Amino acid sequence: MGDRRKGDRRAPEEGVIRIQKKNVGIYGALILILVLAIALNIVSWYAYFKSRNKYNSMVEHFYNSDNNNVETPTITTTNSNYSCDLSINASKESIKPGESIEYELTVSNMNAGNGIKAFETYINYDSNLFDCTVKSNEESNWSKAGFLEGYLTMIKNENVNAEDQVIAKIVFTAKANVTKNSYKVNFEKIKFTSEDDQVFGAGDSEINIQVD
Repeated sequence: MGDRRKGDRRAPEEGVIRIQKKNVGIYGALILILVLAIALNIVSWYAYFKSRNKYNSMVEHFYNSDNNNVETPTITTTNSNYSCDLSINASKESIKPGESIEYELTVSNMNAGNGIKAFETYINYDSNLFDCTVKSNEESNWSKAGFLEGYLTMIKNENVNAEDQVIAKIVFTAKANVTKNSYKVNFEKIKFTSEDDQVFGAGDSEINIQVD
């Protein structure tokens, strides 16, 4: 008597209906959580790419700005109580293939005890396009201690003092195969040694050689 036969249209028991309603509620909650998670993920990625694009825009602005093309940059090195300025001054605005341009390295505003007695840097340039030579500055008693594969060391022979002075003259000669363009030269790992053997400064500087 209690068996349901084929075609029986009686409603299912009340307990079965309640179970089905509970399942619908659980599925709905899971779908809502999934939608919220997807939305949160989309918002996070949007914020990331927006900040990334802003960063890239700032970087592009910096490298395309006129300040990055200054021909006579000045850097300030500092280490606690020791500091000085180094300027790189060009002898002319541009050169042609076969011609030379000279850059004076001048130190000023020294706060290094009785002065500096040594200078080091790595000159990063394209040796396929330019020849590079270093001149000592006899007037201020600076001489070249070594220049090998771009690594330059200058030393003060005597009379160490804290006055402004030219410590070296760097000459670049454009080779015959150089085409019209602006070429970057980097002075890297710049370091000074004071009279009392304190090493300070590890900055970089950049110049541009204009070939017409």
